[in-house]
Amino acid sequence: MTRIQAARKLLIERNQLLPDLGFNAGLYTYTPWKAYYGMQRYDRDQMDRALNALPERGSGPGRLQAAMSNLRSVLAGLSGRTAVFLFTDGRSQRVLGPKSAKQIAQSIASDHNVCFYVISSAVERTERRIVQAVSEINACSRVVPMQAFFTRPEFTTGALFTVQVTSYVKLTPVSEVVGFQVPDIFFDFNKVNVKSVFKDDLGKLAMFLQENPNAYAVVSGFTDNIGSEEVNLMVSKGRALTVANYLTQMHNIDPLRVVPLWFGKSNPTAPNTTENGRRLNRRVEIAVGGME
Repeated sequence: MTRIQAARKLLIERNQLLPDLGFNAGLYTYTPWKAYYGMQRYDRDQMDRALNALPERGSGPGRLQAAMSNLRSVLAGLSGRTAVFLFTDGRSQRVLGPKSAKQIAQSIASDHNVCFYVISSAVERTERRIVQAVSEINACSRVVPMQAFFTRPEFTTGALFTVQVTSYVKLTPVSEVVGFQVPDIFFDFNKVNVKSVFKDDLGKLAMFLQENPNAYAVVSGFTDNIGSEEVNLMVSKGRALTVANYLTQMHNIDPLRVVPLWFGKSNPTAPNTTENGRRLNRRVEIAVGGME
């Protein structure tokens, strides 16, 4: 399949898995700009028809600046957090104008509670740099390699709602498949480094992943409720990436086999009214997928 065909197939499959939680949704192409499902209350059947109507080939210049400008009008009037899934290969023809795509995205993020999930098939360094720039708009935005997004449904659900990581379909608590217990990895206040007491267990998890090539790990970072939302998102991001990097860099686990998610102070497991409760909320949750 071409990358466009793969993206369409992926979205059609994911659409069948999304719970109807009363959110709005929209579907657009920007080469050229066209609304296939104008921003409205999500309806699975209507979205399915819109997804099946997507073209199998791209046409026209890829202009991220124009896409971001059009996105501003789509977001107008919306409330609550919005996840923007932007599928791109990073190729973008610059149009003469006062603002770059990144600057327009920054302006959008300052006016709206929006997270950019840049689903990237970029290859060349210049293309990857453009993709990375858009993903660094704020603490909740990120780049997800298209191959990882294609094989790990948690990237989709994690963008739309927060649950215990072990509540995801087809994910299993580490203790049930590995034989040892890592219910959570805890962190000191405002810190992202993995304490030495947890490194042995992470090493055992890495060994399990090495021995089970179809398995993958989902690591979700959280914080207590002290501090601003943006700061807590950054800290929870650091915690999730620290654990993910420990597995990939220290134990040579393929990055595509580790799904890092971060949610800031949302979804506490204990009351934030006591120091012990806050300690329990400064955590990374781990679960394993890909096991039959």
